[in-house]
Amino acid sequence: MDPLGFDVVDVSGKSGKTYDSTSQHRHTFFELFIFESGKGTHEIDFNHYPVEADSVHFVSPGQIHHLVLKNVKGYVLCFTEDFVSLKSKGDFVEDFPFYDTSSPPFLKLSKDLSKEISALVNTANRDIRTLRQGNSELLHAYLTIVLLKIKTFYTESKKNHFQLNQTKKQKVAAFKKLVNAFFSVHRSVSDYASKLNVSPNYLNTLCKKHEGKTAMQLIHERLLLESKRLLYATDMNVKEISFYLRFEDVSYFNRFFKKQTGLTPSQYRQQS
Repeated sequence: MDPLGFDVVDVSGKSGKTYDSTSQHRHTFFELFIFESGKGTHEIDFNHYPVEADSVHFVSPGQIHHLVLKNVKGYVLCFTEDFVSLKSKGDFVEDFPFYDTSSPPFLKLSKDLSKEISALVNTANRDIRTLRQGNSELLHAYLTIVLLKIKTFYTESKKNHFQLNQTKKQKVAAFKKLVNAFFSVHRSVSDYASKLNVSPNYLNTLCKKHEGKTAMQLIHERLLLESKRLLYATDMNVKEISFYLRFEDVSYFNRFFKKQTGLTPSQYRQQS
């Protein structure tokens, strides 16, 4: 990452800096992938998503990801929260909800919007060498405009969805956001139900309807994801990870992990 806190990288490898997608990795900054053409797959936190023309993918700090691309043309914008929040006092993820890790990390754009965003990014990429030497305000403006245009499209797309159950969907979204924040502290459905002012049974019914999974399955999924991240990307031993995630003891952590994956934590680490 450039000391400025913002960079543009060509994912096609045809000009300037190239993006290394050869292995799983993670960063301490945000990434916005803009795919103009081509195809492939993007593995984000151990789930696979399609790469296709006129689409954008969102990767947040700490997420593990890996790209397999074929004939792709596009860019990745790399930026810190400090850089994008230069003129804003709000919470970044609240301002740009497509970076909420409980939401799908990709969005198919209209062709017109895709062309508009590509033009902005191409201009930013052309100007970045000059602008990073002095005033970075214009680079900040380019990034902000791109994010706001995506936000407008994202918001309109949400409005066009079936809305009779919007309140219920919002309740599930609020539950997932709470799980993302408190999964290592609260493990019971009733903990979250009380925060949402609903009964555990009602919360479970909503999750089954809108996510196809029980509330407990969603809690376990988030806990498992963090376990995998720590096993893959840190040198903490299994006992330390167990303690960090607040399991009663390491044997309970081993049983939980094996029940979810069919492997012990040690076996998973050796396989990764």
